[in-house]
Amino acid sequence: MSELTAAAQLKNEGNELYKKQDFVGALVKYSDALALDDKNAVPYANRAACSHGLNKYLDAADDAQLVLMQCHIYAWAIPDYAKGWSRLAAAWDALADWRNSADAWQKALNALPTTNLSPAQRQQRDQYRASLKAAQARIEATKKPIVPLFKINAKEGKFPWQVAAEMLTELWNIKNISSSAWVIAYAYQEFTTGVNKMKELKLHAQGPEEFGCYGSTDALAHLTNGMLRDDRAFHIDQPDWISMYNKQVMFEATARHAWDSEGLETIKEQAQKRLKEKGWSDIRPALSVTVRAWIMRASLDGSVRQKPHSAVQHLKRALDLLEWGRTIWKDFPKSDRGTIFEDTFVAGVRALYLKTFMNAYSTDPGLNSKFPLEHLKEEAEDLVKETDRVLQNPTKEQVDPGFFLSFTSYPAGIAYSMIGLYHVQMAQYGSDPMEGMFSFIKGYLDAASKYPEDDESHAWFLNSALDCMRHARVRIGDFNQVAVRLQEAAPKMMKIWALSSLAKVDRDQRIRANLDNARDIMKRVTEGKLTLDDPVPSLLS
Repeated sequence: MSELTAAAQLKNEGNELYKKQDFVGALVKYSDALALDDKNAVPYANRAACSHGLNKYLDAADDAQLVLMQCHIYAWAIPDYAKGWSRLAAAWDALADWRNSADAWQKALNALPTTNLSPAQRQQRDQYRASLKAAQARIEATKKPIVPLFKINAKEGKFPWQVAAEMLTELWNIKNISSSAWVIAYAYQEFTTGVNKMKELKLHAQGPEEFGCYGSTDALAHLTNGMLRDDRAFHIDQPDWISMYNKQVMFEATARHAWDSEGLETIKEQAQKRLKEKGWSDIRPALSVTVRAWIMRASLDGSVRQKPHSAVQHLKRALDLLEWGRTIWKDFPKSDRGTIFEDTFVAGVRALYLKTFMNAYSTDPGLNSKFPLEHLKEEAEDLVKETDRVLQNPTKEQVDPGFFLSFTSYPAGIAYSMIGLYHVQMAQYGSDPMEGMFSFIKGYLDAASKYPEDDESHAWFLNSALDCMRHARVRIGDFNQVAVRLQEAAPKMMKIWALSSLAKVDRDQRIRANLDNARDIMKRVTEGKLTLDDPVPSLLS
């Protein structure tokens, strides 16, 4: 059987699986077909449809672009060129990339006949016009200047990383390694090292119209290491920061021959081929830059650009590649395959993914959300199990005091908090709002226990538990026990985290409200008006 015949057979097998909505199986068949014949447009288009069905919109967009942009190279025949552009536009819509979406919808319109349209084509035209108008409206709505994040103002006080850095010597002397100071100080140190290395990138003339670059090839590694240690260290404090970053990531991607616009399946195929031909010294830095660029893209999309849909997709793609690599290269040491495939690194990415997924859910809440709460809970429960496994088999490498907090305790805390949030959200849609109430109280208490007492997250999750306990009207004695823990944690939190993004919202006011409520309740107990076994009063009169 010739390769072309075998490729056609694989494509047909993929079609049968696709009809059964077995998108994973169909995707594998189309990828195998493309490995034998990459000059055929149909498997690419079909694979894009599979990726869309699996909510892997980045991969769907990549394959759709490949079909449309390279069709002229091989004279690929596309029966419905307009539909091809509309599929690409739909992928960009799902990613909330409104500029690319508008461009693709316009091209879909341009690909339709201008006269003698059939009824189906008129329906397509109306749909494309409406989608184009919607995308253009979104572009206008998101036109706003990018403002610095955490612009330092000396009059406001010191930021957590500044306070933490001043505490490390004392903490070391008293052998206190359970402090959030270790976490945020090392996270900030890594992140700012990456920023400083970005600033080293320089252009130099090589000819009349030619320029070259020289700079550091590990700025991305430092930036993402800082982000994964504690994403609260991420800050932008100058207007050209993103421009500097874009130049840096292009420089590192070029220097390391990393992947840019290729889809996940293409990267997997090419990575294995490059490993055989060039070895780990070639593939290790290429994969590292590729994955870390996705992580940074997600961070920027999720914070600065306010595009959580895209952020979720980039982190999911990173995790898919990491899990794939950990499976096929499980017998290779860290020195070969690199840091990105280590348990701790993956745990950090998974924790960031959970937070980003929850942020995306908040933009599309409800039982029919594009970001299902059940998926959030399943991922959170898996991360709890994974961090437990890592703790039982700790690394033998020498690490700093904040390492295990950053890559085991904190991810577990994030996971438990998401389990708590899941139950809070689901309670809104049940017949009994109190059903599952104790599950999310437990989730928040478990989350709080994973953070040092001086971390604001410890106090915040205790406070969230108190909110739930008050609504559930638990025993006053149980409520007061948690309130006492919060009372003790609050001043420790303020020493480091007085000036944080959470503090700039209403953190301190909400904590104070619960503590005041607990104080008033216990005063009533002292006066004999209530007992510790009474339920927490819903309102005090």
